[in-house]
Amino acid sequence: MRDPWDWTIRGGFYGKTSDFKSGPTSIPFFPGSGDPAAPTGNASCDAKALALDGGVSGGPATSSLASFGCYAKGASIMIPPPLGQFGNMGRNTLPDSGFQNFDLSIAKNWHFGERLRAQFRAEFFNIFNHPNLANPYGGQNGYGQNDPSTGAFGCGCATPDVAAANPVVGSGGSRAVQLGLKLIF
Repeated sequence: MRDPWDWTIRGGFYGKTSDFKSGPTSIPFFPGSGDPAAPTGNASCDAKALALDGGVSGGPATSSLASFGCYAKGASIMIPPPLGQFGNMGRNTLPDSGFQNFDLSIAKNWHFGERLRAQFRAEFFNIFNHPNLANPYGGQNGYGQNDPSTGAFGCGCATPDVAAANPVVGSGGSRAVQLGLKLIF
């Protein structure tokens, strides 16, 4: 049986998507019990799974919850799809914290006679030094960010270049300054 948290099989989301916006901490994972009376289970996840099964414990939704657990933050929950079914989540359902990047370039040209010119350039990438964190699924590869055992789901804990283990200027990292002098003759 495939793990429903591998994101090729979308789960069921109930509540406001803004509750699952990425941030510096991960979205809490709760191992499910499938029994709303169980003290260790998340009551809202268990209650929703039980409601999907028509109030009968042991149905496909409560069995899936008992096997795979759920995520809950605020008044919103994300549960695995009932066994043998699809959840209600569409593509790009969960928001991220946005990308803000301001670059600045300054150039000064000098002319020395008719044949000799010089240009000095100063380029500033991410001039305001705003941290642009990775989306809730991680870097470009996203590996391991959705695994409940890592506890990293929804955590924008690194910039996209660091999350993908490939630091590149302009992909969310800290401020970078580049100076250049070009002589044309």
